[in-house]
Amino acid sequence: MNKYAFAGAAVLLVGTLQSPALAQSKQATPLASLTQEQKDHGVETFQLLASAMQSPNVPEKIKSVLMGCMYENSVGQISEAVDGVIKDNPGKIDRTKPEQVVGVIARICGYTPDATAPSAAPGKKPATPPPAAPKSGAPKGR
Repeated sequence: MNKYAFAGAAVLLVGTLQSPALAQSKQATPLASLTQEQKDHGVETFQLLASAMQSPNVPEKIKSVLMGCMYENSVGQISEAVDGVIKDNPGKIDRTKPEQVVGVIARICGYTPDATAPSAAPGKKPATPPPAAPKSGAPKGR
């Protein structure tokens, strides 16, 4: 069984958690100024995003939201947002369980289990609820 088989369940779990908005700054942070933990978390985030995009067990709706989020935000911004959610919700998310972290990423990128909600629109920048209307002309996914 693929480790992402339960990503949808993780999204539901994380749906009740507070999620921070991604930083609006598009300035790149010099690699030398990052801590080893930030570097490690960034690598983990990138690996999870790449694996989730290739996994047949991750629904296309989630892949679409993830692709739009990657298009609009750096891996560093996404990784920092994940770190913030994990810090703000001690004991609820296990970083060693990829399906839970993918669920967190999907949630901070705007995915909600209700596919008709405006926050599930591909390419929407993550925001603290209530979500803003999606931008027109946003990427439609992979």
